[in-house]
Amino acid sequence: MLQDKHFAVETEAQSLQDILDRARRKMDAGLARVAVMGNFPPRQCGLATFTRDIYACLHEALPAARFEVIAMDDHAGPYAYPPEVTRHVPQDDAAAYRQLAADLNAARMQVLFVQHEFGIFGGPAGAHLLECLERVTMPVVTTLHTVLENPNPDQRRVMEGLIRLSSTLITMAHKGADILKRVYGVPESQILVVPHGAPGRSLRPTSEFKAALEAEGRPVISTFGLLSPNKGIETIIEALPAISEACPDVLYFVVGATHPNLILNEGEAYRESLIARAKELGVEDHIRFINRFMSDNDLIDVLQATDVYVTPYLTETQITSGTLSYALAVGKPVVSAPYWHAVEALADGIGVVCPFRDSAAFGAAIIDLLTDDAKRQAMAERAYAAALPSRWSAVAAAYTSRAGSDIRTRAPVIRVAPSIGSAPAWRAVLRLSDDCGMAQHSRYRLPDRAHGYCTDDNARALMMMARRAKFERFDEYRIDLTYRYAGFVNHAWNGDNGRFRNFMGFSRQWLDEGGSDDCCARAFESLIEVARSPLPDDMREWARELAQRVLPHVESWDSQRARAVVLRALDAAIGHVGEASEVLRVMADIAAPLHAGYRHNAAEHAWFEPALSYDNARLPEGLLLAGHRLGDTRSVQDAMSALVRIMGLQTAEDGHFRPIATRAFAAGQSSDGGREALFDQQPLEAQASLEACLTAWRVTGEETWKAQALRGWQWFRGENDHGLSLMTDDGGCFDGLTVHGLNQNQGAESVLALHLSWCALKDAGL
Repeated sequence: MLQDKHFAVETEAQSLQDILDRARRKMDAGLARVAVMGNFPPRQCGLATFTRDIYACLHEALPAARFEVIAMDDHAGPYAYPPEVTRHVPQDDAAAYRQLAADLNAARMQVLFVQHEFGIFGGPAGAHLLECLERVTMPVVTTLHTVLENPNPDQRRVMEGLIRLSSTLITMAHKGADILKRVYGVPESQILVVPHGAPGRSLRPTSEFKAALEAEGRPVISTFGLLSPNKGIETIIEALPAISEACPDVLYFVVGATHPNLILNEGEAYRESLIARAKELGVEDHIRFINRFMSDNDLIDVLQATDVYVTPYLTETQITSGTLSYALAVGKPVVSAPYWHAVEALADGIGVVCPFRDSAAFGAAIIDLLTDDAKRQAMAERAYAAALPSRWSAVAAAYTSRAGSDIRTRAPVIRVAPSIGSAPAWRAVLRLSDDCGMAQHSRYRLPDRAHGYCTDDNARALMMMARRAKFERFDEYRIDLTYRYAGFVNHAWNGDNGRFRNFMGFSRQWLDEGGSDDCCARAFESLIEVARSPLPDDMREWARELAQRVLPHVESWDSQRARAVVLRALDAAIGHVGEASEVLRVMADIAAPLHAGYRHNAAEHAWFEPALSYDNARLPEGLLLAGHRLGDTRSVQDAMSALVRIMGLQTAEDGHFRPIATRAFAAGQSSDGGREALFDQQPLEAQASLEACLTAWRVTGEETWKAQALRGWQWFRGENDHGLSLMTDDGGCFDGLTVHGLNQNQGAESVLALHLSWCALKDAGL
């Protein structure tokens, strides 16, 4: 029979803790608006419990503060959250993370405490979280519940994002701090080691709690937590025959519901296999399963009835264990597998560490403690004393102190603009192209031959080849493809009427004798791009010669968009095509009616035309380039005013890019029509806006225009009203966003808008 001994609470330690609590509360009284983000009960997982507890201890330390508690949802509908949860975020909804950031900024939150685990946020390795953190303006204090020593590429990208965006990284073990410094290069000044929190209960005799478990007078071993194979319960079951022989009345309590993900995939098969194994070994009377998710008070009661606590886990890389922290906090002797947290927490005789899956070693260590009251009592006292810094009050003091320091020093968190990534793949371009040129439309990813070809898109394709040739070495196939597009544009020129034909059937027969002004302007621009590119000499010479023949006709193309595109082309042509004086004269002649259109409509519409249409940002960009080149200050000012207006109209409430919708073309941009008025959104608008903003950045030097350009790029990548990426792995681009989601077609205009946007950003050094 075990002998229980009443252990007195260390009054001196308790008094010291009270002094610490009061000091921290006084120092951090300035924290008035605090946000906490993670899982939250009734979701069943350790991180939900931790988030609840960290909120509770922070709220107790900062009773006058306003809290925002953000819970992550892992299914279609929210949980029945308690009132403490002020909002919930569907984990796979990228737009919701961006909206969260906007709302936290608007609420002037002073600090955001993030509980991070890779499995609770959406996107590759939880990358959606970065959508929020990149936008918040307050310090971010991130608690890392997992620190991976060998991350995969997605995990490393996310971890590097967290490091970049967090003012402080909290890890619960010194091993985590070591990995952060050694593997990720995090400076020590950015790292804070704070143990996993645990409740503060006095050290009491186990006999006071055994009656409730119907275990009076019996030695008790326990393990608690959500049941899953990585808990290693089999290790202790295999040791029970030896333990029960030495201690015939022993009871092993396995406390906790089966992990919800395990239930979803295989029901209670794992628990049933454990019960079956105990029966096979004849120890079923020495093991009790408590199959429910227990409250903290009930769990602590079980712990305080426990003589030896065991964590026979199977994974070395566990950086923290809440169950281990709880056990130590109530003074339990612990026998554990050598996962990282246990090796650190149980050193210096605080507990016993046994090899993984070594039932004999576990059995021997447990027997040694159960049969030696003095040894068990001494270990309990050491555990209780060692765990004092893990009391929730001490954890709150550490968190609030660090947050207060981050706020006071206002240590800047560098918001690095997102990388534009590598060049889009070529396969989408290749599948739309044949020996004639590039098909105009598609059905899904298939070229739609019923609609044949158009010069508009083959000119875009030729421009894209000219621009990409600056950044990569073309093989023979890509050079041949460029000749194919050039041949199409060459064949389109109709010298008799000074225009480019546009539409060609799949039969290779022209369907018009001259295309629209906009088509002609785009074809002319493609010639200029080739003339100033690193493409083969003969192709550049052809482009210069044809552009010279086209130049006398450009003033006759009198649509405002055509004028703007021609002005872009002429600005680039200087030094490559024609005499500079002649090019400047033509620029002035074309800029005048474009500017006059703006002045005429400015009072009523603040725009170049009575209504918005497509490719809108081309208009201010063309006027800006002309005004800058010609030294016309008024043109530059008006162009910038128009560009500010169009980009303002294309900014959603949470700050992401929202292109002018096709439904707005006829009547101008309007809020009438509800959500449908926001669609369809087309890649062409994103490209035009992006390029116009890059031009504004180059002309004015104002960094805000670079940021605006990157917003346009991020629209392609999923920062849009649906949170959906328009990009495909093969370099394709969906035809836009409809009210229902993605337009699944991938026509030439959209694919080329993506490629040309990347080229523009790359050419700008981004």
